[in-house]
Amino acid sequence: MSRASEKLKAPNDSGETLWRTEYYEPAIADTGERKTRFQTQSLRWDIKPLYTQADLDAIGFDPDTDLGLPGTYPYTRETRPAGYRGDLWAMTQVSGFGCAEDSAKRWAYMVEQGLDSIIVEFDLPTTNGYDSDNPLCRGEVGRAGMALDTLQDMEDALDFPLEKLKNITSVCNAPQPVNLAMLIKALQRKGKKLEDIRLMMPNTILVEYTCVGRYIYPPKHGLRLACDVIEYCMQHHSNWMPLNIVGAQIYAARGNPVQEIAYSFAMARAYIDELLARGHDINRVAPMVSFITGIDMDFFEAIGKLRAYRKVWARLMKETYGATAEEALKLRLMSSPGTMSMALQQPLNNIARLGIEMLACALGGGAHTINTPLYDEAHALPSEDAITIGANIHHIVAQETGVADTIDPLAGSYYVEYMTKRMEDEVFAELEKIEAMGGALGALEAGYFQSELAEEQIAMNRDFHTGERKFVGVNYRVKKDEQREIEIFRHDEAAEARQIERLNKVKSRRDEAAVARVLEKVREAARGNTNMVEPMLEAVELYATHGELCDAMRDVFGEYDPNALTPTL
Repeated sequence: MSRASEKLKAPNDSGETLWRTEYYEPAIADTGERKTRFQTQSLRWDIKPLYTQADLDAIGFDPDTDLGLPGTYPYTRETRPAGYRGDLWAMTQVSGFGCAEDSAKRWAYMVEQGLDSIIVEFDLPTTNGYDSDNPLCRGEVGRAGMALDTLQDMEDALDFPLEKLKNITSVCNAPQPVNLAMLIKALQRKGKKLEDIRLMMPNTILVEYTCVGRYIYPPKHGLRLACDVIEYCMQHHSNWMPLNIVGAQIYAARGNPVQEIAYSFAMARAYIDELLARGHDINRVAPMVSFITGIDMDFFEAIGKLRAYRKVWARLMKETYGATAEEALKLRLMSSPGTMSMALQQPLNNIARLGIEMLACALGGGAHTINTPLYDEAHALPSEDAITIGANIHHIVAQETGVADTIDPLAGSYYVEYMTKRMEDEVFAELEKIEAMGGALGALEAGYFQSELAEEQIAMNRDFHTGERKFVGVNYRVKKDEQREIEIFRHDEAAEARQIERLNKVKSRRDEAAVARVLEKVREAARGNTNMVEPMLEAVELYATHGELCDAMRDVFGEYDPNALTPTL
């Protein structure tokens, strides 16, 4: 053994100090380092040149209590004992545009490309509670998602091979009771056994108030409707996932990983507390909750985030709520390469970004479903070519890399464990701050979430503008006079007229007096404590429209005006 090696093994020293003075510093003495400061991309934590056991000791990391084994508390390594050795993640993409038949055709194509799950996106009129013939919606019908006006639309949209899907996710947060009722009735009319369908619903209205904007009613009413949906599914469709909190939207608003996890869990607590106040048990409520997270290009920050998500949830359910059932302690998670890393410039570079972020999703483990955004999304809705490449990225990572063959392969990495543990500690500190404000609703009404995310956006933009964070094709290795190098999807401008015609045909055939009566039932239910899903089921069968049902609730709840709030920070 050399004298240097003997020194590196000196007692009571990790060896890092001697390594730094005798090896590292001499190595960089002449040329220096390529950056003046190394930081993680989102959290901006300083990155040391080397991590050792001493770094873990400094933050109180204990492998027995902090790490554990796959499928055991605190689930840092995985919620499932077999990980991806038992089954791969559900492979999904987001899609929806035009009229129902347009979307159904596209979803059938996606299944043919090897995807086994679909995320259904609805257009802005639908998600904001308007019918397609509303003058406010001109030019937006079917453009950024599928138009949904009546039960007939939902029936036609489900005309694709549902039996090949592991799950289907329906994104319609503010009017979720209407959306759920249409899904239930459409599936029943198509002769589907509801217990054979795995339905997932974001139903994440508090995120909409925070950073997205597709809300209708004031927050307390939005929370009530969301909890009505969860409660109905608990009682009638316990195999469904009626709350998927989209932390990916907090990420897309430039929230850092600590903010994303803390804000998402604070919002989850608002739903959980409301359901517990209704008399439900935490061991039944917690398994109804899942999360969707966005994965950015900082590889190790992303992996630490995935592992911290699982661990913080398990501790929160056990230590704060006293949950005892394993299913209540296990996080349910969908992860997604980040839409915010998909650049408009040099869009084919996005394929490499998707592959790297997908790899981080797989290495972080525990994501039961992984979604891929697509390389051309900065330009338009995805093309069929982009869908195929996105589906193949799933299979390349799953079948060609070997990362799915062992469970949590990065466990024990000093850097990964340091990142995970530190993130966990920071999340709990942030959760305490939010609780002191009155929880998620209090933080939302005080403008805390919004102002903190705005600060992150400013800092992130500054990093890009100064070149501190390099983005190939955007602020680094930029092409002069770049020409678009891909064919993009073109929206059918005639779709809006077709959809309005469909809506008018349905209205012309229905019993208007019966519709008027059922709309009044919806108003009565809104005034009281009736679960709002019940009257919606009756109403959609009579072809009351999506907009009419949302308007009936507007009559009682009013509309949310964020400008009416006075921040109290």
